[in-house]
Amino acid sequence: METKKINRYVIYLISLFIISLGAAISIKANLGTAPLICIPYVSSVISNLSVGTVSFIFSIILIALQALILRGDFEKRQYLQIVIGTFFSAFMDIALMLVSFLNPQDYSSQIAVLLISCIVVAFGVFLEIQTEVVYLPPDGLIVAISTVLKKEFGKVKPYIDTSFVIIAAILSVVFLGYLIGVREGTIISALIIGPIVRVLKRYLDSYISRIIE
Repeated sequence: METKKINRYVIYLISLFIISLGAAISIKANLGTAPLICIPYVSSVISNLSVGTVSFIFSIILIALQALILRGDFEKRQYLQIVIGTFFSAFMDIALMLVSFLNPQDYSSQIAVLLISCIVVAFGVFLEIQTEVVYLPPDGLIVAISTVLKKEFGKVKPYIDTSFVIIAAILSVVFLGYLIGVREGTIISALIIGPIVRVLKRYLDSYISRIIE
């Protein structure tokens, strides 16, 4: 039992790094960032802060929204998302350094890198929600809304991701005067990451459950 508990936390930490890696790859695709990171990325350009730093600030805002939505049903342990947000912010900056070599030159290569980023992010999100430790703040918000609406996570995610994209686009135009970080790749990511998570859950759910339960 103790081994499975350790496995759960190890897989959880791995999931955080995988998500940050996928988000960093999406930035390098240069077709618009993944919805998870589009608001922090645009805000980092506006503020000249690192993506990781802005991600942490964004996390605090999302945790507050979850508490407002769930009220008494918001689990106290989910305040640990503040700690997790700190880890993720650090992972984000590290991941960006690790993928600095990526520089797709043509459109087909950019699309290929983008699709890889979607799969990587989806796999990380799948592992994260399977462990049921503490959600990343963006996913915690989706879970909160899913709980209130009594809808499946994968069905709600595309709508929330799209909302993140719209907010990022507005911030970009208002503060920079032009669109940055939001392109067709962002829309593609918003539409397909949720369904990919659902597919992964269908085929890998029992395997991961055996490791952590």
